[in-house]
Amino acid sequence: MLVIHQGALGDFILALPVLSALRRAFPEARPVMMGYPRILQLAEGRFYAEEIFSIDQKGMATFFVRQGPLDRALSQFFSTFELIVVFGKDGEGTLIGNLKRVCQGRILHINPLPNWDEGVHLSDHLLKQLTRYGIPFSETYPRLHLRESDREWGKDFWMERGVSPEERSRVIILHPGSGSRKKIWPLKNILDLFRHLQTQLKGKFLIVLGPAEGPEVQQAFEERTSPHLILAKGLPLVQVASVMEGCRFFIGNDSGISHMAVALRLPTLAIFGPTDHRVWSPRGEKVEVVRRGIPCSPCAEERFFLCKDFECLNRIEVGDVLKSLRNMGVEV
Repeated sequence: MLVIHQGALGDFILALPVLSALRRAFPEARPVMMGYPRILQLAEGRFYAEEIFSIDQKGMATFFVRQGPLDRALSQFFSTFELIVVFGKDGEGTLIGNLKRVCQGRILHINPLPNWDEGVHLSDHLLKQLTRYGIPFSETYPRLHLRESDREWGKDFWMERGVSPEERSRVIILHPGSGSRKKIWPLKNILDLFRHLQTQLKGKFLIVLGPAEGPEVQQAFEERTSPHLILAKGLPLVQVASVMEGCRFFIGNDSGISHMAVALRLPTLAIFGPTDHRVWSPRGEKVEVVRRGIPCSPCAEERFFLCKDFECLNRIEVGDVLKSLRNMGVEV
């Protein structure tokens, strides 16, 4: 069984209930995935896939050209599968058409995105499509399955920084970034929240910094020398997950890392601005979404790319976040 998924981190995490349903529906199948290895590493050897392949590999471009000559090695590769599941916008598009030329097995299409104004959560949108193919599902929350070696890596990370397992369970995670700058709560507010939490809560803080965080954000936290502040900077996603697992709770923006936190079963608070929380909010047992319901939020598709103000984010105050934390049972 091959699953082709080319989405970003958040899209991938919200698709995990579908991947889980496929694994359980075809327990004898050898699961393989194709997409972006930076993201699919979270699945390789971790329940969802035994092996992963890059969608950007040589020869793959031929499968996105209608009725052209197809790469011989990849044609042979695709021909070995009895089932191929393609997450893609066009159900009868070029990729699926070319896969049908070389694969005699069953090919299922999953439309990866609901209509912009539909207001249906992405996970529900994806799972509903499984019913068209008679595939049952039971899980609606995403879950990541870390290996024991991942957990050992995470344990070593904390031990090297002098954090005991008990202290780790009280660590508060802050992720100040997002894949889109238009989804980021102002840095000043994040720093004000951090200072408030420092004075109110005992424990250490883990600041997750990745390639999407600009120099201003990185510098703001790197300049702080508090012994209670620990940085996780530039780590592969599996290592980020290994470090985050088992912490107290997570605070972040509308980002893939926020979805990862929920998939690790962390209590999660996500700050939403222009995007539709009904579609894109993290989904789990303990999730709070902080947002300001102003008339133009969530953005219409064309407005999202034109808007420069984003009052929907700027109007969210530290007090709003603290109120949501209290709803989660955190005394702040």
